[in-house]
Amino acid sequence: MSQEASPPPSPASEEKQLCISCLAPNEPLAHFCTKCGAPLSSYASTGFLESAFAEGAVYRAAVERPRRLIVVLGIWLIFCPIGLTGAVILAAARNIGTIDRGLGGLALVFSLVMIVKTTKNYIGKAQPAERRDG
Repeated sequence: MSQEASPPPSPASEEKQLCISCLAPNEPLAHFCTKCGAPLSSYASTGFLESAFAEGAVYRAAVERPRRLIVVLGIWLIFCPIGLTGAVILAAARNIGTIDRGLGGLALVFSLVMIVKTTKNYIGKAQPAERRDG
């Protein structure tokens, strides 16, 4: 009885592109990581809509996995003025329209969520490291 030899798999079909952010395997021609959404190619940051997704990946990484205190301070620096503007708009709610009040509330809530989540993730990440050292 002769055994039929299966053809060896081609190396190109198994080759994957690793994400530099999360090390997840991706298809070689992928522009964004399927796991974390980080840009993988230059096209991801030069296309019109793709550049918005690439910037979003940077904000997601900063909020979900802040590695340094400077990242947390940067998020505070970016989103505190937005939150304060939203609070001022809500404080002047009697003199403005409903749409403006909605946008002011949205800006306030969005900035608070970004600030609190980033700070919480940074503090939560720092505590286990201190416990291991101590």
